[in-house]
Amino acid sequence: MFELRRWWLWLLLLTVACCAKPTAPTPGPVRQGVSKPEPVKLVADTRPLLERPHVTLLVVTDWQATLKPCGCTVDLQKGGIERITKWVTDARVADPSLLVVHAGSLLFDAESQSSPAKQAQLLLRRQMFVQGLGRLGLAAAALSGWDLQQGGSEVEKTYADAAFDLTALGYRGALEKVVPALLKTTSSGVKVGLLGTDPAWLPTDVPAQAKLVQQAVTDLHKQGAQAIVVLSNLGLRATRKLIREIKGIDAVVIGQLDEKVEPLTDLDREGDTLILHAARHGAWFTAATLIPESGNGPWTEASEYLPSAVKDLQGRRDALAQRLQQARERSMAGVEQAMPFYQAQLHDFDQRIAAARAVAGKAPPAGRLVAYQAVGLDWSSPVDPATAEMVRSYDAKAAESAEKLAKEPVPPLPGQPRYVGQPACLDCHGEVHDFVAQDFHTQAWKTLEKVQKTKDLDCVACHMTGWGKPGGSAFGNLETFKSVQCEACHGPGSAHIADQQGKGPAAPLGKVTVATCKPCHSDVHSPRFAYDAYREHLLMPGHGKPQASKAPKK
Repeated sequence: MFELRRWWLWLLLLTVACCAKPTAPTPGPVRQGVSKPEPVKLVADTRPLLERPHVTLLVVTDWQATLKPCGCTVDLQKGGIERITKWVTDARVADPSLLVVHAGSLLFDAESQSSPAKQAQLLLRRQMFVQGLGRLGLAAAALSGWDLQQGGSEVEKTYADAAFDLTALGYRGALEKVVPALLKTTSSGVKVGLLGTDPAWLPTDVPAQAKLVQQAVTDLHKQGAQAIVVLSNLGLRATRKLIREIKGIDAVVIGQLDEKVEPLTDLDREGDTLILHAARHGAWFTAATLIPESGNGPWTEASEYLPSAVKDLQGRRDALAQRLQQARERSMAGVEQAMPFYQAQLHDFDQRIAAARAVAGKAPPAGRLVAYQAVGLDWSSPVDPATAEMVRSYDAKAAESAEKLAKEPVPPLPGQPRYVGQPACLDCHGEVHDFVAQDFHTQAWKTLEKVQKTKDLDCVACHMTGWGKPGGSAFGNLETFKSVQCEACHGPGSAHIADQQGKGPAAPLGKVTVATCKPCHSDVHSPRFAYDAYREHLLMPGHGKPQASKAPKK
């Protein structure tokens, strides 16, 4: 099972992934009305399985009211609510037994929301996002204590009016619609028990948690549930620890994950319990079709019976082989030493591809089956027209709000330096010209222009210099501070320049450390960031290294 878990594997793929030039989506109008159906893997692929009573769980985790992932890295240029809605809408045509479920924080992330301008924009985004969930047809979500803590009465009203169900075992709050557990019957006749767990409502010790959850599972079985699914907001480690103590859980959907947790491209288990989760912000989702025949035995994986299995596995194998070839061509350190590990991964793919070819066209076996698929929709994937129009409406309203509330820069603090802009730095530091000419940071603003995010306050702070800081930038002085300039790393330079002009000792600039980079190269927006590896690309003669001495003229 291929997982990018070890640090040396991350380091190997880091440069290849980050230096690849992403292809930005081409902006343009979206046609109204019903679009021509596109091929949908789940619809076509699981048809032999769909002839039996089943439930297809479409799993999204830690969505955090993100209409579209930030796209800061190639890995994050996937998904978006308008693409997921299109996929689900098409899938339901052939599979009405599809249930969309969510675990983790649905409406709030953990990043700063301090400025009034950003708070206004996030409120608008949450409102639009909940509208989108209605069109998507979210069936159930685990009530998030984090969301209620952050949003208070606003979130309570949002949840009260929402079209989807909420479950939270142990909840004793004011939301009447929240229930400890749900029982849903799919159109194919399978009864599915759903129950939500969150640290805000559960006891703190594991034995007490297990006792409470076990009783809920037992009650659902007595009501006729054929598949029990826990929607857990406890995070990966705590959830695994809990379900080891409980019998009768068929699948657990895990939210409240660390940002660096990779999407599960292959099915995972904890004992007989299926583990399901996806990447944050709707970049990925997972689909698991469960056929709960033959009692309570272990689940037999039938993913190789999907007609797309060969194509999907071959694509993943080719992608790994291509990255290895690129790493070899770049003579990246550690490639040859780690080659036995990579060869084992390639061999595993070859075996699985052969197995999928061997069962092509054959009926899957009897018994309790699960067919699993992880889906990361490229930004070129088709969109749901109505949802795409909603996203455009948000972009327009958010831009108007940002222009109004973030027009003027924050005044400099008394006695403290202000930002001056890169040209003022280069007037004295001519040796840096060559570095600036090739530095990717200088293209930061253009990347926002390509994806029409120049007024999105989730983005601009890391694509401008000094955004929102005292003596820094705002939309009113945009032209001076576009992109990531010298002062983004070295700090405001007015005092440094004033001392230089006075022929006195220059005021020191800020020392660049990992803490300088992390506000933008955060786990959310740059999950593969490795300070030493990135820093190495920024060091060159004139910028961190001495320039070659010039031979004297004769």
